[in-house]
Formats: sequence, C-alpha cells, structure tokens
Amino acid sequence: MNEKYLKYVNDFNTGDIDHLVDMFDNMENVLRFFHKKDLLQYIDPFDSDVEDYQLEILNYLLNVVNDKKTLDYCVAQLSDIIPTDDGYYLRVRDREDLADLFYGSSRDTSARDVARAVLGEDNDMFERWGDTTDDIYNDVVEELDNENIEHLKKYMLNVLTNWKIEVDDETPDLFNNYSEDGIFYLTPENVGDVIGDKESFMYLIDNGYLDDLESELANVHSNAYNSAYETEVYNDVISELETFFDMKSAKWEAAPPFEGSQKLIEFYKIKFNPNEVANSIKKYVADRNNWGYSDNNLNYVSTWINMMNTFMDNGDEPWLDFRIPDYPDSRLVDKYINEFLPDYI
Repeated sequence: MNEKYLKYVNDFNTGDIDHLVDMFDNMENVLRFFHKKDLLQYIDPFDSDVEDYQLEILNYLLNVVNDKKTLDYCVAQLSDIIPTDDGYYLRVRDREDLADLFYGSSRDTSARDVARAVLGEDNDMFERWGDTTDDIYNDVVEELDNENIEHLKKYMLNVLTNWKIEVDDETPDLFNNYSEDGIFYLTPENVGDVIGDKESFMYLIDNGYLDDLESELANVHSNAYNSAYETEVYNDVISELETFFDMKSAKWEAAPPFEGSQKLIEFYKIKFNPNEVANSIKKYVADRNNWGYSDNNLNYVSTWINMMNTFMDNGDEPWLDFRIPDYPDSRLVDKYINEFLPDYI
C-alpha cells in the first residue's frame, strides 16, 4: 500500500478524520477516494473511533458500494437476526414481542393490544360474549349441515324414545298430522319434519321434552361465535406480519442463548421475506444518516425490532395495523357451529 494512503487509512481509523474531510471537502469524497484506491476493506465502521461517522460510512458501503460483507457485519449487530444458508430468520424469546410492530393507538383497544393477546401465551384478553343468541333455532338449527341434522335426529330419538305427547289445541299442527288416537310419537319417519318446523321443534324445547338441548345448542353457538371472532383477529394479525415474514415458516425451537452455552432455551423463529433484512438495514442507515446523530448508530439499536420501531415512531415506515372487528364473520360462526355440535350432543 502506498505510504501516503496508509497514513490516510490510519488517520481515519484512529478518529483523526477532520483533516481528511477538509482535504477532500466532505466525508463522501473521502470514502469515494478510499473506494477508488481499494482501501475500504481496511475501515471498520463499528470502531468507536469513527462512531460519529458510522452511519455515513455504512450508507456509502451499503447503498453505494453494495458491499455484502458490510451487510453481514450490520446483521451481526442485531441480536434477533439469525443468518442461515436459506436466508435470515428473526428469533425472539417471546412471540408477543412481534406485537411491538403494530400500531398502539390511544383508542381503548389497539391493534398492538390485540396482537399481543393473539401472540401471547395468555390469549384471554377478549371479553367473551356470553349470551350470543336469543333464537337457537334460527341461529343454530337452521345453520346445520346434513351430517349434523342426522346427528340431531339421533339425539332427539334417543331422548324421546317411546315418549307420548298428547295432541291438543296447544300442540303444533305437525303433531296432529302424525298423531294416532290423539298421541304423537317422535319417530325416524317424522323427526326430520319436526326439526324442519320451528314451531314443532321449539314446542319440544319449551315444554321440557328436551331439557338439556336448549342449553347445549346455546353453548354451541357461544363457543362458535367467540372462536370465530378470535380466529378472525388471529388471521388479521398473521396477515399483517406477512408484510415482513414468511409466516408459514414460524416455529418454536430450542437453542443456546449465546455461543458456547450448554443451556437450551426455547425461541420463536420465523423467516424474513426475501430482501427484507437488507432493504430495512439499508433504509435505516440512509435515513438515520440524514439525521446526523451518532445516537442513531446501528450498533446502539441492538435488535431488528427496535430498528423498525425507530422507523415507525418517526413515520418513516407504517405501523402494522388492521381494523378490529366488532363482530365475527357469520360464515365462520356457521362453520364452527357444524364443527362443534357433535362435541355437545
């Protein structure tokens, strides 16, 4: 190496940079000169002696030179990023740490609150609705598929085997059509018609012939309703996280907390979308370089999540956000009703 150039590099690496900036007019020109003379490899942007210029150096190395080694060096500063042969992974102790990427508004319940509940171990922040239906026939019976209609038939026939119901002016017309000598029996031949006729079905419920069925159908609806709501907000949270991650890759795994440790700790590991890590780091150093404060240096950020929070706090990156639904999707409620019914009756 030319002796004069060696002195420039040594001055730079020991923090004696001002005279170089004066000589070349600005830091970018210093870096361009080093680049032209193939000297950038001798500069450590994370050395404490150059911390006041770290972001400007990194911005040049990443966004002008596109230096892969520098990107690897930057990734090493962020403790929650794990490089692997098939890409970068985020690794956190608590899955709910991902909720910090969501908007935490001043409203009573924010997207961040919901995300923390969905991702956390205690998924019980939702105030479960108790009385979700005042009409079990319309809300449950009419939504049953053919398989569950057959299941309901068997249940009713089992409960009302050989049960006599006297037909009078108060009983449904359907009972009279099937009565013999003024007595109605529930049979395999007529049970389907009874289920299909709200007046007849509810007569059996309201007059104590099917004591447990009303409460069980109400429980089916309540569980389906609440589960549908929780599924909907879970899907909203996961959909937002797909902005940054391949959510299908997410898994828990045991790993040592640091190199050389014999202890294993469970971590939540999730793969970044292609180019997400490189793009976010490059954007960070470019944006923070414009601020000109060493307090924003990459090695002070410590984690990728903290780095993104800095972006989001300053409006440089939108928070993950979604509209919190007031009620669940009725189609999902109906789906769960049919899934859950056999567990209740």
